[in-house]
Amino acid sequence: MMKKILFLCISVLFLAFSPVSAQKSLPEVEQELADMANDILMHDSLSFKIKQNKVFAKLLIETLKRPESFDYPFDLLKTISIQEPKDQTFRLFTWHIVDKNFKEYYGEQYHYYFGLVQRKYEEKGQTEFIVIPLLEMQQIPQGVENMLLDNRNWLGALYYQPKYHDYLPSYTSKFYDRKLSASGSQKKVKKTFYVLLGWNGNDQKSNYKIVDIMSFDPEDKNRVIFGSDVFYFDQLPKYRALFKYSEYSPFSLNYSFAQVGSRKAKMIIYDHMGSPKRGDQKLEEIWDTGADGSYDGLYFYKKGGYFEWYRNVELAEKFISKENRKAQEEVRKNQQKIMEEREKILGEDESVQEQFVIMEKGSKKEFGRNQASKKEQKKMLKELEEKSRKEQEKLKDLGIKTKKNN
Repeated sequence: MMKKILFLCISVLFLAFSPVSAQKSLPEVEQELADMANDILMHDSLSFKIKQNKVFAKLLIETLKRPESFDYPFDLLKTISIQEPKDQTFRLFTWHIVDKNFKEYYGEQYHYYFGLVQRKYEEKGQTEFIVIPLLEMQQIPQGVENMLLDNRNWLGALYYQPKYHDYLPSYTSKFYDRKLSASGSQKKVKKTFYVLLGWNGNDQKSNYKIVDIMSFDPEDKNRVIFGSDVFYFDQLPKYRALFKYSEYSPFSLNYSFAQVGSRKAKMIIYDHMGSPKRGDQKLEEIWDTGADGSYDGLYFYKKGGYFEWYRNVELAEKFISKENRKAQEEVRKNQQKIMEEREKILGEDESVQEQFVIMEKGSKKEFGRNQASKKEQKKMLKELEEKSRKEQEKLKDLGIKTKKNN
């Protein structure tokens, strides 16, 4: 009951729009938003977070209505997820409030999610910047995988950047328009769909991770649609993929590369959830389940415009595209430069025998200078080792095997 009351109080925040106030510069507004965003996530008092979020939401809405804000990066908003597609037709802002007594480690907790879509809408040569609030559902209903939702009936999630993507993944599909053409026959039109990966911290026992599809209603510029019947786990399609997992178990959901038939392909990879219990033993709690070490995947077929489920996929290294080869060559050049600097420093270092000669001559002053020089050399070598380590990590991320990261 308490959660329902709090939800109703929070939901009206997006419904009370205020006129645009005297405009400050975008950097000034960004700093204000950043300070409030940190309080919204980190402050101990729930009532303070709700009050601060009301001011934050209104200010952000006002700011995103300004045309010059569309290309502004908002880099200071570290606790706000900001995602955009390659076509740069919109930006998606999501954040949340955590309702939990932090003194009670195992106490109840709830998460309230907020979202805004900043849309660049063009029609008949005119450009309009629209801000569309996302209103979270009170609770995740049973069977939500088979429901078509919109911005007034939103599942609620923090969306994150998919691995191996600089932008939100998207695809274009043709469908029949609901409006009849002049001849009376239905007309096929193209529509772009965007793939979202999200997280929802459900309660103190469980979390959700989500693969959802986002699109815009062609008949209503202010309506955002969530879901599309393109996920095939069996013969009947689902509108989204929803994975519930234990608070105490890791669960990975991201893009990676796997073996599909005789080739390597990029697909959505996630942990397969299993249970230590066997036979007819009942799973009494969600934390009875966890990742079992195997992986499942969702592969997208462009021709049909759908995702198909693959069980027990074999992970593969990233294939080498032109962009990857260019990035790998840059990393290799950096590695070579580091090695050359290292050899130069080691070449200038004095041998152990030369050090003993200096000591035998009694030149303590000279020996002290050489020792100081040796410390500098060690410091430089340490810095080079750190550079090398970072470059090795880059190589590993790019799918390059070396002796060190193998």
